[in-house]
Amino acid sequence: MKTALLLAALLGAGTVCAQDAPNWLSEPAPVATIRLAEPAVDEAVVVINDNALGGNHAGLFAGDRLIDPAGSYFGVRGEDKTWSGPTLADYTRYQTTDGLKVRVYRFRLSPDAMAQLRQRIADAGPTPPLFCAAAVQNLLVDLAPFDAITRTGFTTPTALGKRLDALVSNGVGECQQLDASPC
Repeated sequence: MKTALLLAALLGAGTVCAQDAPNWLSEPAPVATIRLAEPAVDEAVVVINDNALGGNHAGLFAGDRLIDPAGSYFGVRGEDKTWSGPTLADYTRYQTTDGLKVRVYRFRLSPDAMAQLRQRIADAGPTPPLFCAAAVQNLLVDLAPFDAITRTGFTTPTALGKRLDALVSNGVGECQQLDASPC
């Protein structure tokens, strides 16, 4: 009897607390000023959503081709019958639903490296949840200018961003904020 009474009290307390919990999805999305140029045909663009500890997500454009590993972008945006397909502006705006800490890393690739990257994206299978950054990082391995990037079993979006920051600090590529200003 005591166990049943305790269980009922705990379940009741959980219901009361749940009513007080904020509904994060009902909050309006932050207003973002996005002035990013769309990727050039020879450009690899890594998008890092860094709105949580370790980062929330990583995605990759190879020219106009987007891979959103373990992401929800295609599923959610695809429900809109008027959606014309992925763009960098739309994808980065989608990443701001949980905050404005989104960084965009841009790198020019040789025609051969771009062809290899586009083929890797075409050949990529599904990505398990929480492995978006590892999937993006592994797509870049052994392609110039990503010579310092190594294959990984797991990494976070924030850690991938730090690896890309090292390239940018050595004069390779650039990092932009949503308004196209430098990171």
